[in-house]
Amino acid sequence: MASLIVVGANGLLGQNLIKRFRKKHQIFAASVEEQPFFPADHVYSYTQLDITNRVAVIDFLQTIKPDIVINTAAFTNVDACEEQPEHCWSVNVRGVEYLVDASRSFNPIFIHVSTDYVFDGENGPYSEEDEPNPRGNYARSKLAAEHVVENSNLEYIIARTQVLFGVANGVRHNFVTWVIEQLTNNKKIRIVDDQIGTPTYAPDFCEAIDRLLEREAFGLFHVSGAEIISRYDFAVKIAQVFELDASLIERITSKELKQKAPRPMNSAFKVYKLINYSGWEPHSLDEALKLMKKELAVVDG
Repeated sequence: MASLIVVGANGLLGQNLIKRFRKKHQIFAASVEEQPFFPADHVYSYTQLDITNRVAVIDFLQTIKPDIVINTAAFTNVDACEEQPEHCWSVNVRGVEYLVDASRSFNPIFIHVSTDYVFDGENGPYSEEDEPNPRGNYARSKLAAEHVVENSNLEYIIARTQVLFGVANGVRHNFVTWVIEQLTNNKKIRIVDDQIGTPTYAPDFCEAIDRLLEREAFGLFHVSGAEIISRYDFAVKIAQVFELDASLIERITSKELKQKAPRPMNSAFKVYKLINYSGWEPHSLDEALKLMKKELAVVDG
């Protein structure tokens, strides 16, 4: 049984990774919050960790010396990244540098989560061979972190993902849970029809990582769903699966939102490489939403 650290364990991906790996590996969880948002017995230990604290990162990793490090921690509020560029860089780049530097002496497999925002969105869908062109502080910080990992001399998987959705305890809303909440309360919502992507079901992301690890398939991968869809059409699909009123969804353009950070208009992924290397295909959006519906039914009791 390998030892595995999940950094950012309280997030949507972190909690789903723990659920995926907890019976397979000895898991050490770390996140910036004081307490875990998940049952403590799901992991060997939980540690409060600020990855911008170099000494704390070194102490933590050097004590455990895991076989695998998975970093899901990031400052992901893209508009706030425009307002707080130093904090954005500190978490998304310096934090990754500290994790990588602290890992060099024991040489784990290093898995780092990145984003579709490394692309400008003008020529999607994108493969791993396409040239990034980040716009905005968040996007530039995430590409810089990729370079840190690529230059680390560690065996690594950089998993770019996007439009993550799923179920976890105590996390902020993802697109799907937000749409469900608003429509359940009969609130009208305005959704852009000109931002296009490949939404990713969190358990699918975790299965992809598991399969890549099993096959020792290292390098850069686009890890998302395979279905290319606009945010508006995605919201309508959510309404259909969860039997909610789609007439409450208003179609708008991105310009109407006046968001501070630039968004890639079409950052959809080509996932052929993932499918070829993992021998597996992600669920369709309909299937993923139905699985999530079952998960929520269990949570809601």
